[in-house]
Amino acid sequence: MLPHHDRSALRKIEEELAASDPEFAAALSHGAPPARSRLWFVTLILADLAALLMIVFGLTTGDTGLFLWGFVATPALVWAHRIVRQHTQEDTQEDAAGES
Repeated sequence: MLPHHDRSALRKIEEELAASDPEFAAALSHGAPPARSRLWFVTLILADLAALLMIVFGLTTGDTGLFLWGFVATPALVWAHRIVRQHTQEDTQEDAAGES
């Protein structure tokens, strides 16, 4: 627990922020995205990098199998990105509707 002086200083900063930029303050008040969505995002980015490396190394080394696996993974990753984005937008809309 913070001392009273620190809490009052933080409260004052929060009030000044809300007065100067209400949209930014509202975005901060929602907090960080859920850990589950962050985990999905990181996993998808790593999968994207792996597929890209498979394609590049498959082309440069002449390994057709490596290239094809990377090439086949690409549409699946595009689909996964769309699904995650769609769920994120639905969650955002539900949060906005809940606040109204």
